[in-house]
Amino acid sequence: MSENHSSGKSVESFCGKCKANRDHTIMTTDGEAIARVRCKTCGSLHKFRDQAVPQKVRKAEAKTIAQEQAAAALVWETSLAAAKGKERDYDMAATYRVGEVVNHQAFGRGIVLKVHEHKCEMLFKDKERLMASANQ
Repeated sequence: MSENHSSGKSVESFCGKCKANRDHTIMTTDGEAIARVRCKTCGSLHKFRDQAVPQKVRKAEAKTIAQEQAAAALVWETSLAAAKGKERDYDMAATYRVGEVVNHQAFGRGIVLKVHEHKCEMLFKDKERLMASANQ
């Protein structure tokens, strides 16, 4: 049994603006299929989204962990080669300058990238980390 969908009739559809299933007015049809609807709650005009048809879930293209680590390692090696100053052990009470090489007990060797008040950003072989410091 097919339903008669014509302009001006009510139909339930998912409203992207309201982010919920709402009552809509049919604005246009394409043959027997509903093309565009207007939300009776917010007034937005959009294409019809039938709840019976499951929506496609978009999956973001994520880099694999191995790709991210390889990219971070390449940047780390390049930065380490360009680093200035002698290597010293990490200490929260110490002050740091951009480009210094720091040896951390857990993370290994790192390079100071940016200095903030009481913190600094350091690049280690696996990733960038925000570390505590005595910088003013």
